[in-house]
Amino acid sequence: MKLLVCYLLAITCVLVDADKGERILKLTEVIKELKALNRTVTHNSVMSNAPSMDTEECCSQSALKCFRAMVPHLKAKNKTLQRKVIKNLNNRMILGSLDSCSQEEREKTVCQGCDSYPKDSQKCVQQLESLLQKAISRLA
Repeated sequence: MKLLVCYLLAITCVLVDADKGERILKLTEVIKELKALNRTVTHNSVMSNAPSMDTEECCSQSALKCFRAMVPHLKAKNKTLQRKVIKNLNNRMILGSLDSCSQEEREKTVCQGCDSYPKDSQKCVQQLESLLQKAISRLA
């Protein structure tokens, strides 16, 4: 019986580590795509609402939703890459990687609405990358 419990515990630990590794790989992939997209974007001074990175820990998912809404409005030359970034930002693994708060903590936290953030396309891309990097460092 003890051997079975140890075996199940070992398998659970391996699966948790594999899940973390998979999430880190997905986040890294999205960051790479975002950097490539950024090179094709014609930045203007006013564009989308950029969530600031001083958002509360429990507002990361809310900030990601604002970023996801912003990406289609970027003036990018590579529309295929833009669609790929949008698709990856909708991935449950990405959203789950940003979730470090309990349901109770999320309910107590009041996050800013997307329209309350400053509007700057270059800042949006930079801050989205920072948010994804933050998720990687939390997982590592």
